[in-house]
Amino acid sequence: MAKKRKNELNRAAVFGAILGEIEAGDEGQGSTGVGLAELRYNEGQPRKHFDDASLNDLAESIRERGVLEPIIVRRVGAGYEVVAGERRARAARLAGLSEVPAVVVDLDDREALEIAITENLQREDLNAVEETEAVLDLLELALAVPRAEVVAILQALYGEERGRGSSRSGDKARREETLAIFRRLGRFSVSSFVSNRLPILEFPPEVLDAVRTGQLAFTKAQAIVRLDDRRAQRLLLAEAVGEGLSLSQIRRRITELRQGVQPAAPVGFPSEAQRLVSSTKRMLNKRKLAGLAPSKLGRVTELLGELNRLLSEE
Repeated sequence: MAKKRKNELNRAAVFGAILGEIEAGDEGQGSTGVGLAELRYNEGQPRKHFDDASLNDLAESIRERGVLEPIIVRRVGAGYEVVAGERRARAARLAGLSEVPAVVVDLDDREALEIAITENLQREDLNAVEETEAVLDLLELALAVPRAEVVAILQALYGEERGRGSSRSGDKARREETLAIFRRLGRFSVSSFVSNRLPILEFPPEVLDAVRTGQLAFTKAQAIVRLDDRRAQRLLLAEAVGEGLSLSQIRRRITELRQGVQPAAPVGFPSEAQRLVSSTKRMLNKRKLAGLAPSKLGRVTELLGELNRLLSEE
């Protein structure tokens, strides 16, 4: 077999692995067992947040049925780097496994990142912030241009779809490649991406963080950022996260704010405390506690006891 040229990706074989269809002989081998201790994770992969409850559910499924779909790894030094399947690898570790089935492929840094981005987009379980950043990262890689140029190309295509001509004739090949990528992803059109997703780049950091960590749905974030008053925006964000407001409740609060009715921030109870209460309540479930090491469970019990005493004081 001829040696693969630099940056030439065997997409058929690797995406076959993603879909569980790789066979012995593709990329030189099928799946093999790889020790979890030999794995390291790619810091550049698009998924930044792993929901604890969802991860524990997957770990329980793995305990019962095993890892049904191999992860994809590449050799790095004396071990392996996860290219696709980090969530499965993390859940397998939680389930107490020592190794996982894996397909070992020969990829350079650029190729590994492209596969990680595309695999996560195909899985359809990234949050809106991660998904938007993943699409932009994929376009940067495919078009070999910086983020600002990617955004300019998307905006040019958006204008062309609305009958506005573009003077960027030199970018024709890149515009065609961009359209091809969107067709392959099949998730949204260029127009919907520019209209609904590019504005994410302008969200305040605290709103982005709330969406990225799963504390706030994207549609709720879209509503909140339409408030021009940043103070009111921050207070409404804390209220939405802390009290679990529905989208209709958020819209009603926005209407009130625009009419001059200010949100009442609880006296002596700042938004950071609201956020901590909300996030702690989500994590205090039987499954999460049952999965803690004895030393950590003892420390959690100690802290809960101290909190109970403080709140009980007159």
